[in-house]
Amino acid sequence: MNTYTRLLMGASCVAAAMSMPAFAQDTEADEAADSASQSEIIVTGTRGQARTVISSPTPIDVIGGEDLEKLGGGMQLRDALTQLVPSFQSTTVGSSSFNSLTRPAGLRGLSGVHVLVLVNGKRRHNSSIIDFNSGATSQGGNPVDLDLIPSSAIERIEVLRDGASAQYGSDAIAGVINVILKTNDSGGKASIEAGQRYGRDGSGSDGETISASVSHGFAVGDGGSFTLSVEGKKANAAIRNTDVTGALYFPLPGGAPDPRELTADRRTYKGGLPEVKDVKVAQTLVLPLGNVEFYSDGTFGYREARVGQAGRRPNSNQNIIEIYPDGFTPFYTLKETDFQLTGGLRGETAGWNIDLSSTYGRNHAENGADNTLNASIGPSSPTEFKTFSSAFDQWTNNLDLTRRVEMGGEMGLQVSLGAEYRYENYVTKPLDVDSYRAGGYFYPSGPLAGRPAQVGAQGAIVVTPEDAADVNRNVWAGYVDLALDVSPRFLVTAAGRFEHFDDSSGSVFSGKVSARYEVTDWLAFRGAFSNGFRAPSLAQQDFAQTSTSINLVGGVYIPVLTKIVKTNSAVAQALGAEPLKPEKSKNYSLGFTLTPAAGLTLSVDAYQIDLDNRITLTGLLSGTGVRNILIANGFSGDQSVRFFTNAVDTRTRGVDVVGTYAFDVGSAGRLRTSVGFNYNDTDIRKIADNPPELAGLNLTLFDRRTQGWFTEGPKTKLILGVNFESGPFAINLKETRYDKFSTLDNNPANDQSFGAKWITDLEVSYGVTEKLRVAAGAYNIFDVYPDRTTVANTIGLAPYGAGPFGQYGGYYYGRISLDF
Repeated sequence: MNTYTRLLMGASCVAAAMSMPAFAQDTEADEAADSASQSEIIVTGTRGQARTVISSPTPIDVIGGEDLEKLGGGMQLRDALTQLVPSFQSTTVGSSSFNSLTRPAGLRGLSGVHVLVLVNGKRRHNSSIIDFNSGATSQGGNPVDLDLIPSSAIERIEVLRDGASAQYGSDAIAGVINVILKTNDSGGKASIEAGQRYGRDGSGSDGETISASVSHGFAVGDGGSFTLSVEGKKANAAIRNTDVTGALYFPLPGGAPDPRELTADRRTYKGGLPEVKDVKVAQTLVLPLGNVEFYSDGTFGYREARVGQAGRRPNSNQNIIEIYPDGFTPFYTLKETDFQLTGGLRGETAGWNIDLSSTYGRNHAENGADNTLNASIGPSSPTEFKTFSSAFDQWTNNLDLTRRVEMGGEMGLQVSLGAEYRYENYVTKPLDVDSYRAGGYFYPSGPLAGRPAQVGAQGAIVVTPEDAADVNRNVWAGYVDLALDVSPRFLVTAAGRFEHFDDSSGSVFSGKVSARYEVTDWLAFRGAFSNGFRAPSLAQQDFAQTSTSINLVGGVYIPVLTKIVKTNSAVAQALGAEPLKPEKSKNYSLGFTLTPAAGLTLSVDAYQIDLDNRITLTGLLSGTGVRNILIANGFSGDQSVRFFTNAVDTRTRGVDVVGTYAFDVGSAGRLRTSVGFNYNDTDIRKIADNPPELAGLNLTLFDRRTQGWFTEGPKTKLILGVNFESGPFAINLKETRYDKFSTLDNNPANDQSFGAKWITDLEVSYGVTEKLRVAAGAYNIFDVYPDRTTVANTIGLAPYGAGPFGQYGGYYYGRISLDF
């Protein structure tokens, strides 16, 4: 049995102790579990020598599978992390096509592309779906989609909250999320859960969701195991909207209003949480083969989704009245397939633990739209399109070696080294020609007579043949990781990593040093310094598309035909675009841990992340000069243009506080309390110079509104948790405070501020038998919403600010689970 397997088994034993059914625990078992939680073995951020959460030189959170289940509410994995990790934040986005599904999320104020995701210690492949939501700071990256990993397969999650590029790779600027899958050789668990939203504004409940999961382990061979987990979900849409204002129909001859204005449905905006159907599968296999061990893990996911967009009025040039006499609401559609498979051998020889592995992952998405049309084709336009497909492939191969060298006395040196080869490929392909072709239709009569109809499928993201991408690169890396136990109380670590990209990203060296000193048995100090590196993603380098997006222009939300162009395209070059450079970071952290009594732990860690050359989208570029450039390059000239650029240097400063305390409440039961707090503030240190091409057009590369995406988010998040267990009963209560936030406009008079809010979550469960448990609960039990917006809303958007906890209010649910 090699070191990695021993660590996994040790950690699994601790997790098992912590997740015993409440009615089966006595005080002695509870105290053992709480003590175990302080010394829980981790495998992230350390190699070889066993470390614990408390003895780690950098901050690590460990989230057990039972913690994920207690959240309920049909939560996806990124939402669960938002609930449990103070510095992790996902954003609920409505009617934003891509981002309604693969929602923006990040750690320590940075984005998902700055967080490296591992599964059982191996790099997870990225999504092919691009994040270009206007409020997100990842802007064009394609981060890992955590929601495609089935929660029922997870043993625990380890979140390393510190820069770790030198240890794991150049994406790990904000930290590392390591998802550890179950490896049990017997037993299993099944559950079914159903719930729905409270509803709003007299619309009744919505967002009805039902999900089911089953996970089971089997013994294989002599000492091996195979674990299979399957889960599925069906969720209905949740819509928050208001009445569309203004005329929907053309006036009658003579100028009188059309009488249909009085009876028309003005709730034509159907954006919100999407309708989703998905199925996810995961497997793990551990098979001893003499002196070595073969292991494998894999996940598979299939997802279909449909989300509404803003309604198109019958009196607009986006409509053909012969097809939709009363206008229409288009829907974005998605069919997505995702899988990853890892296989490897590990063993021990000549004092070295050796791990050789290969991982292949692929994400493929087919994008489309229905209940729509391409008005430029006229009355013969189709009403459903497959607009384009996207795919991201990643093949990663690793060789890792580690051993401990005793240096006399109590001093020992852990030596780890390894190499990695990675291949990445990103492809986008246009599909239905009718979704993007200019049909040349001019309205023959009526108020629009002689005017051209708008080109392109409405409510869709369109990729033309000129936009198509097919790019790849090879990445080679080597690392050395050292951990010196100077004494039982003093640990010093150092790591260095060299990476070479065969595209324009070039080569880079990342380094990290950290230390931990134990002053007493209950007080220790720790700190780290590192530099990091993130190459421009293939998507940022080569993604292009056209869509109609909702943007704030002149203090009013309006639909804007927007085109993202490749940085190396003639249009972007004419607007001053330059080749993308890698992002570079410096991370500093300093903190302490306290364990003054049994069951009580506290950690406080301050950090600073300087990130230079951050890649994001420009603001919307439009006007006569942009129109002329578009026309000169074969486009209609009606679009606002954006492209990716190294826009800003930022500095993020913050503090993480995590504390837990568990104690007996006499003979009544056991009480576990927790507190999590994060303060996070980002400032812009430098803005890229405005290109002379834009200055000549009286335009700004990175405007005030765009700057606000980085600096005006909530600065604090406070999570207070209480779990009470008494016999078969258990109560889980959590209170989360999300800080105030603001949105900026290019005109300061249109800035908006939204107040802080408290969100209460509650679950009550009862063990009917030793194996059967029922639970009922609610997320956001008091149905709290963000403050209302003050912006003029003529197209029927949701009237609330885009708060960090969403615009959809409370959700209540019930669950039945069975251990077998």
